Amino acid sequence: MNLLFDIHTHNESSSGNIVIRNELPFSINKEGFFSVGIHPWYFSEDDWQSQWETVTKKVKYEHCAAIGECGLDRNVKYPLSLQQTIFERHILLSEEVKKPLIIHCVKAYSELISLKKKYQPKQPWILHGFNKNQAVATTLINENIKLSFGKSLLTNITVQEVFKSIPESSYFLETDDSGLDIAEIYQKAKQLRGLVQIQFDYPKIGIMM
Repeated sequence: MNLLFDIHTHNESSSGNIVIRNELPFSINKEGFFSVGIHPWYFSEDDWQSQWETVTKKVKYEHCAAIGECGLDRNVKYPLSLQQTIFERHILLSEEVKKPLIIHCVKAYSELISLKKKYQPKQPWILHGFNKNQAVATTLINENIKLSFGKSLLTNITVQEVFKSIPESSYFLETDDSGLDIAEIYQKAKQLRGLVQIQFDYPKIGIMM
């Protein structure tokens, strides 16, 4: 059976598929692989350090497959400087525990790339929910940042053209909070790339099956 791999979701696992479910620090633990981190939407200057303590404990759980989602977002009220401080902690934690980093980034790509150059991480960086143009995609891929595609792949022509053009080793697929079945994303991905089957190398991103 060809298992489908959903690298980032807020939904429960669907029949027999492999998913990495996103958890906030104080979420209730459930079975299966998960990622954990401080999302730039969901913290405050008063409570982020207590969230961070919880993150550092949860990353040691056997089924914690990745760090995040975490990152930078210019559209939220919190200062970008504080967001960056918190994100840099996630970068260091990702390297320490040797788990990939799942990234949320909105209007802060230059800062993201600067941090990639600064830290020269060995663990994979995966930008989830990619929905930008070819120029942004090329810039990120040139910095060895992988892209994860979700619901925008179904209808966004610009995103579809990007997806068709990038190297096979540079992308993943996800459902995020869309409520879609990952099979629908896979079907579109195969159609766009002219493939019969899509498989991912789990060990390369730290998931040992």
